[in-house]
Amino acid sequence: MSELDDLEPKALPEAMAEARILVVDDNPSNLAVLAELLAEAGFRSVDVESSPEKAVERWLAHPYDLLLLDMRMPGLDGLEVMARLRTQIADGDYLPCIVLTAQTDPETRAAALDAGALDFILKPFDLDEALKRIRNALQTRLLHRQARQRLDAYGQTISAQQQALAAREHDIAYLASHDSITGLLNRHGLCRGLESLTREGHKALVFLLIELSDADQLILLEGTQSVDYLLREAGTRLASLVGERGGLCGVWRGQTFLAVFPQTADLELEVDRIFDTIFAPLPFHGSHVVLHGRGGYALVTDEGSGIDIQQSNAALRAAGLALASAHRLSNRALLYDARMAERFARRHRIERAMQEALQTQAEQFQLAYQPKVDIHGHRVVGCEALLRWHHPTLGTISPAEFIPIAEDTGAIEILGLLVMDRVFAFLSRRLQHGPWTLPIAINVSARQFELMRARGMSLVNAIETRRAHYRIPRGLIELEITESSLLTDFDWLVTQLEQLRDNAIGVALDDFGTGYSSLSYLRNLPINTLKIDRSFVDGAARDSRQAFLLSNILHLARDLKFVSVAEGVETLGDLDLLRDLSCAIAQGYYFSRPLSEPDLLAWLAAFPPKS
Repeated sequence: MSELDDLEPKALPEAMAEARILVVDDNPSNLAVLAELLAEAGFRSVDVESSPEKAVERWLAHPYDLLLLDMRMPGLDGLEVMARLRTQIADGDYLPCIVLTAQTDPETRAAALDAGALDFILKPFDLDEALKRIRNALQTRLLHRQARQRLDAYGQTISAQQQALAAREHDIAYLASHDSITGLLNRHGLCRGLESLTREGHKALVFLLIELSDADQLILLEGTQSVDYLLREAGTRLASLVGERGGLCGVWRGQTFLAVFPQTADLELEVDRIFDTIFAPLPFHGSHVVLHGRGGYALVTDEGSGIDIQQSNAALRAAGLALASAHRLSNRALLYDARMAERFARRHRIERAMQEALQTQAEQFQLAYQPKVDIHGHRVVGCEALLRWHHPTLGTISPAEFIPIAEDTGAIEILGLLVMDRVFAFLSRRLQHGPWTLPIAINVSARQFELMRARGMSLVNAIETRRAHYRIPRGLIELEITESSLLTDFDWLVTQLEQLRDNAIGVALDDFGTGYSSLSYLRNLPINTLKIDRSFVDGAARDSRQAFLLSNILHLARDLKFVSVAEGVETLGDLDLLRDLSCAIAQGYYFSRPLSEPDLLAWLAAFPPKS
């Protein structure tokens, strides 16, 4: 039975069943899944296309009722496809497009919506949700077409029907400019309102974007109608505040409000007041519920003839960047500054460079190996494999910069497998030259676990397949998982770790003490090793309070029968303290920086423990 058999699609209205749909994705498996989903749901006119260039040609030759468009494709990406199609859209019409993407970062979502996307379908596909979003988009499209057809029909009437036509035109204009849930202005209405506002000669305006962050979770818990009520209440509160200041507000996209109002004396205090009012407890089913959200805002000034529409558009983009930064930094609201644009531009360059490198130039990514040394036995007991990236034009890019981007975009899954392949190839080369007993540790992030679970993949199978292919003995691979991995489904994670243990794959909990570990987690985790974060080691030789914390962590590791590994060991004082505290293994620049394969071999050949 396929996953589609679990879906029970409602019978489609005939007009919707005949709707023409074009699916564009460079991944054949995604095309097949969506084509089967749509066919099973009763759609009879579905075309698929893997080439974005051909998709543009097909659309321009005969426009479709709905476009399902992948964001990341070779050649033209989704944003470029939408840009080309929008140039051919008639006045009063719009591009009916749903974006298919694995990316959840705010910048990508904002860019797609600014390009004209109506909605998102996240990869890997939740088929039931995907079908609902497709039906909703088509229903809107068909209603829009009917409204246009009625308008055309009424336009041909004479005298007796002119009043009725005027009333219907008013209704259509209202629907076209107002959000159906909150009754506030929608994006179209806001744009027209901004045009009027800029003609009033304002010298300083604030553009504030507020995005509700928990609406999707509330929909799952309370249902769509309940959340619609909460959105209306929040919108009413915002409209009351902004109206007092002679501004305008509405729904910019989805669950994101836009408010534009003249500058006040204390802008930060005013934004705080707006947030406090909107997110104060709302009456709900005899109790109260508190919504949460984040905001970004920008201030635009002009001492000349007043703020114009170009300045308003720039302020909107700036507020969007500030909102994205607020999400990334977990702030409630942030004021735009020019560095945000610089960071966004660099992030975008790195994202594109990473995509290109993974497709055609994977040699840009290299591994470096940092030895681990038994403090008491004065011998090397293993190495950690660390990913490094040197780009031909961007130069060396820090893992602290590119790893979070890879996690946001989903590229971390490909990078993780690349590291795994490189480590197994390294071990294969070493074993061909003689005995090799040093285990190599591979880092696995929480995001990798999430992606693997969503795809029904097994980490053990990925490792064992490569171990068999490269003919590597058991016991030479270790994994290091971060504490944030514990926030995934804990029972599922424990099952994965038990399978690793059963296959002689050691597991270390990395950066211990910086994240989410609790004693109950540690007690139940089938791990071998506790890696103590460098922040506990740095300065401990000079600070008694720091040394006390380090001592207690090491006692905890011993009591739970974990091997203790201290990271960031850089001085003889660090090493002496760790030896006195009975730490088992040390890793850090005191022994060696991360080394290329040839440098590691030379270092191992010359290694005597430092006195």
